[in-house]
Amino acid sequence: MISYKDVLDLSLQGLNNSQIKGKLGCDRNTIRSIIEKATMMGLYPKGWESVSDEQLKKLLKKKTKPKAEYLEPDYEWIHKELCDPMVTVNLLWEEYQQVANAEGKEAYSRTQFFDKYTVFANVVKCGAHIKRRPADSLELDFAGDLLYIFDPLLYTRRSVVLFVATLSFSKLLYVEAIDRQSAVCFTYATMNAMEWHGGVCRILIPDNTRAAVIIASKKGLAVLNEMFREMGEHYGITVVPAPPRTPKAKPNVESGVNDAYHRILAPLRHCTFYSIDDLNDALWEQCEIFNNENFKEFKGWSRRSLFETEEREQLSQLPPFRFEVREKATATVRENCHAKCRLDEYYYSVPQNWIGKTVVLKLGAKDVKIFSEFGEFIYCHLRGTSTYDRYVTERSHLPSYMQQYVYASPEMFRDMAIAIGENTYQVIDRLFVIAERNDRAPEVEYQTARSIVSLGKKTKKNQWSSPYLLEEACRALVVLQPNPFVRIAFSHIKNKMTDIAGRTKSAEVSAFIKQGKPELDMFELLGGKR
Repeated sequence: MISYKDVLDLSLQGLNNSQIKGKLGCDRNTIRSIIEKATMMGLYPKGWESVSDEQLKKLLKKKTKPKAEYLEPDYEWIHKELCDPMVTVNLLWEEYQQVANAEGKEAYSRTQFFDKYTVFANVVKCGAHIKRRPADSLELDFAGDLLYIFDPLLYTRRSVVLFVATLSFSKLLYVEAIDRQSAVCFTYATMNAMEWHGGVCRILIPDNTRAAVIIASKKGLAVLNEMFREMGEHYGITVVPAPPRTPKAKPNVESGVNDAYHRILAPLRHCTFYSIDDLNDALWEQCEIFNNENFKEFKGWSRRSLFETEEREQLSQLPPFRFEVREKATATVRENCHAKCRLDEYYYSVPQNWIGKTVVLKLGAKDVKIFSEFGEFIYCHLRGTSTYDRYVTERSHLPSYMQQYVYASPEMFRDMAIAIGENTYQVIDRLFVIAERNDRAPEVEYQTARSIVSLGKKTKKNQWSSPYLLEEACRALVVLQPNPFVRIAFSHIKNKMTDIAGRTKSAEVSAFIKQGKPELDMFELLGGKR
């Protein structure tokens, strides 16, 4: 302990602070403070000798202010006042300051006030009781722990997910094991729950799973998964997702998940299931047993009896048709006028004007609907079923030149020929009749038939070509060769058309006109100009 009298004595002898520090081993600031306080009180350089060292310490010691008395907030009153939606913690802190000033006590700062109340609220864990109406809402969630079934083919365990749905009023519990937490499985499970209840509630309250909610927000509207939104519209139900990380927004299903663990899954813990259907049958049996158990608070009432008495009649009717769940995939239309659906690995045709563009394929149980990126409907195909042919094609989607190669057949060429005229039909028909009589495949005549039919179309090389000219050439050749088993070659028809086109006698023109051919076509037929 430093002696105050020794410090004053050494200073009076003429030693400076550093020298005193070397002798006594104390801090120079402490030495300076002792000398200054003794000088201010008139005890230095004379007067300190008659005072004892203990008295000198008391006289020179720094006087501390008495601690202020703080007013402790009434946390119970704060908690009760916050039940009013117009009251804020900041307003209650201002009122607390006024009370502290009136009582002559110190008030905690705003930060301390908030921190102390937060600690109190976390310990108390109070929450407002939400009064639910019958048939008001259905809460949905996934259980955190996975279930397992035994696959006898692979001789291994396969994990499945437990889906839980709870009515907010009667707390009637529904559970179902599904393959995974996908939008398709979640939508099917939700529909199964509503059909199990026998009606539709006013509101659906799902968790913020990606199967139902794409973008969640505490301050704005959530962006729903398109499939789940369409399902809600089909059943006339409003989907209101719970805010992120807020389990108190759906307390009944959170409690239902806990009940599912202890009252439904626990009795089945020693059972082995080999399919998801067997597992669901056991889950529904245990679920019905649990729903028929009486409440602890209300003797004589169970979830099932409360639902049957108060809630079943309040549910809205199910629509006459079940919502068709459609998986969605996007694809780019290829040069062969087909878009590949990655969901079933089939190729579906799209009209040729969509080549190179992106389309949306919505895969249903029986058909596939194709839309543009902006929702414009394009076409609907039946789903592909062939094991080997992965292409599902609508003939009209292909260009005409592609149809002639893809769908070439004797009947197709006969139809094209009869549209030109009877004589052209006879020429084309002879090709395939002769091929069949000689035991040859009809494909050997496809190119010839295609070339003959093309003579009826104008080209840059043959501006004089027309269906009427082709029909007249065929008529002339059929007259020359009336035998139906004599093949008329393409070169003969082309040469005949050239001969007819080269004629310019007016008598021949008049003869064509008398046969009922339009005048303009006759001039084109003969290469004339008007």
